[in-house]
Amino acid sequence: MKMECVALTGISRPVIRELLTNGIRTLEIRSPGNFLALLQTNPGDVIFLTEASGPDIVAGTGGMLTRVREIQVVTHKVVQAGADFYEERESQAARVQLVIVGHGRVRRVKSLKIGSPTVLEVDSVCYYDAG
Repeated sequence: MKMECVALTGISRPVIRELLTNGIRTLEIRSPGNFLALLQTNPGDVIFLTEASGPDIVAGTGGMLTRVREIQVVTHKVVQAGADFYEERESQAARVQLVIVGHGRVRRVKSLKIGSPTVLEVDSVCYYDAG
């Protein structure tokens, strides 16, 4: 089955393994490209997760198909102070709860531009155990 979906790239192998094991996982996304990708998605959308970085995604790249259960944008505030200074910094992150749908393989990269989400044409891949 072919589908078009946004990709979250550079996701670590242990995170993908935990998602496979438990079927559900909440990620906190701070990388700019993945953060922008999540701003373009809604609960119920299918997202492709891969270990590969954006520029390394080509036809045949494997990953996981997941469904967005919930998205939340959070703001972190960091305060640094000393005897003669006080500094506040804020950063934003997106927390996304994902539910596993299955395995996928990239058919074609549709969009890979800085400042916009990575959009892929992905095939759902079925693995059968003949045991």
